[in-house]
Amino acid sequence: MEINDVIKLIKSANTIALFSHINPDCDTICSALALKAFLVKGGKAVSAFCDGDLKREMNDLYSADSVNADTPSASYDLTIAIDCAAEDRLGKYRTLFKKGRRNLCIDHHLQDRNYAAYNFIDAKAGATAELIYLIMKNWDESLIDKDIASLIYTALVTDTGNFAYSNVGVRTMNIASAMLSYGIPNADISFEHFRAVSRDTFLLKTRVFSKTRFFEDNKIAVVSFMQEDFQATGTTVSNSSNLVSDIANIAGVEIAVSITEVKPNAYKVSIRTHKDADANAIAMTFGGGGHKNAAGFMTNGFYGNVLDDILKACKDNL
Repeated sequence: MEINDVIKLIKSANTIALFSHINPDCDTICSALALKAFLVKGGKAVSAFCDGDLKREMNDLYSADSVNADTPSASYDLTIAIDCAAEDRLGKYRTLFKKGRRNLCIDHHLQDRNYAAYNFIDAKAGATAELIYLIMKNWDESLIDKDIASLIYTALVTDTGNFAYSNVGVRTMNIASAMLSYGIPNADISFEHFRAVSRDTFLLKTRVFSKTRFFEDNKIAVVSFMQEDFQATGTTVSNSSNLVSDIANIAGVEIAVSITEVKPNAYKVSIRTHKDADANAIAMTFGGGGHKNAAGFMTNGFYGNVLDDILKACKDNL
């Protein structure tokens, strides 16, 4: 769909439900909250849903407490999946999404999708928030305020690794610059999402990082977060979020992998890459996906077998 068609579709709806993906990151949540705030100012009745808890750093986002705050309606004029590359990313809200009289997917991931009747996709965007901003700008830029701008900027800065990933383009930087004009606390946003670490997360890092394993002349690094590590440090799976980036920052590492045990024989895997290594290609081997330099997937099995399979996929991608 072209952007004017997307705007026309949304304008035709009075009741709208927005859906973020499971294991939410800032792009999916901030994009949903920004669009919600914008549409409410435009006179729409909007609810936001997500099958998953918000991470610590998301709790202070503008209107974060509105996620899952409304009782789901039997149906909506329009349902919108935000940053969801596949239907199963909607989790328990898949059925509610389908109950919309019309449904739309707004996303920037590479995977094919056919679960939505309408799609507004741009794989060149640094974050889905770019597309949300373009909708607002072409609809009524006067409705954008400091709170909305902070949400858009937060999504951009987190999904691009503080503007360090290859998915950053001229448009990404131009939009980030435009958000600064609203007087947002950009330095505080970057600190909160890239440098601030809770004491318990620090203890988890010091326990686990010392056991990082290296392969293929140190080009592949693997860090594993097991349930025993969480128990020993009083942490949970959420404390391990994005810690793979610390491993990816080691000089010479081209593929960094974190394997997180979410329950016995079930693992969440995150991948970060440099140079020619393609994180998305590796993740797709296991039914996951993402971007060239950042991707992930879920997998099941015995740890040793899971590690062997991941290493083979990584080696094939060097």
